Amino acid sequence: MLSVVAINPRLVRVYLLLDPVEGRQDGAWVIRYRNESFLTDTGGGNPEPFVGSDPPMRAIERRARAKPPLIGFDLRSREDIARELRINPALLEFVRRSDDAFPEPIVTFRDGPVWDAEAIERWAPTRRPIAARDRGSLLP
Repeated sequence: MLSVVAINPRLVRVYLLLDPVEGRQDGAWVIRYRNESFLTDTGGGNPEPFVGSDPPMRAIERRARAKPPLIGFDLRSREDIARELRINPALLEFVRRSDDAFPEPIVTFRDGPVWDAEAIERWAPTRRPIAARDRGSLLP
């Protein structure tokens, strides 16, 4: 189900935890949007809700603002991806179901999912358009 409220990726904050986290040998991120937080592997894998005190962490800047040696990280919302593909955001669910190579979201907030921008940029040139006659077969 599509949320009425579109996620603004500029309001999503990504932080690198500075202390080790059990079960995440390569480090962990906290990804926050409004009143929700998720703990993930670095890069966004294996999200789980995060509740707790504020552990020591460092903000990860967006790619355009990151200064070496730090690496930036950008996110895309459903609406951003649809705009880049020049399709209606509602059609994006059809694209997700029809293309096994479509990246999984990093996390899914109450207002919807967000994706790693680099993963979407790598996938986009490989996209196969969905024929109008096939769209009906993708409905749940």
